Amino acid sequence: MKRSLSVLGCLLATFILTTSANAANTGMYIGIGGTYAMENFDIDTPASLSRYGYDQKYDDTWGINAKIGYKVNPYFSVELALEYLSGFDYNQTALVTGTPVTLDSDLDVWTAIIAAKIYPIQGKIKPYFTVGIGIMQASIDATASAPGYLPYSASDNETDPCGKIGLGVDIFINQNISFNLEGAYTAGFNDLDEIQYFTISAGLAYHF
Repeated sequence: MKRSLSVLGCLLATFILTTSANAANTGMYIGIGGTYAMENFDIDTPASLSRYGYDQKYDDTWGINAKIGYKVNPYFSVELALEYLSGFDYNQTALVTGTPVTLDSDLDVWTAIIAAKIYPIQGKIKPYFTVGIGIMQASIDATASAPGYLPYSASDNETDPCGKIGLGVDIFINQNISFNLEGAYTAGFNDLDEIQYFTISAGLAYHF
């Protein structure tokens, strides 16, 4: 009887360990984090501006991201990644026919990308390769101002496809919670092909 109970105990322990491992390697997860974006815009400053010394160089910016995904098996998952980057800013003053004219613009970018994640190595630390495609929306507000003149403002927004490619790592704190670190390159297509940037993001995810 004791031997039978020991065997049953071993079987139960094996079952618990197996189901726990499966829970960590498959199933749905959600995550949230922060992003730092480094612009690599492919913008050619118009000759009408560059002749006065203007150079449309935008600042880097911060943002937030959220993810919902499903881990199909230990080596592959699919996720929807939402990201909002606020304030790729540009500000420059130059003399135009002797008058200091300030150009100021603010560019916000929002993306929704469906990405595949491939995990070649298993363990609590899971490096991965990711590639995805989705939608990018960019909105810009621009102002030109000069002393003694009313400012002139304009705005525009555009939505087009975009793509992402990157490398990252999921570090499991326990069976349900992981820390994520990812570096990626995102580029817009069609009318947004000038919008390109590198991102470094970090966040936490909960695995169901």
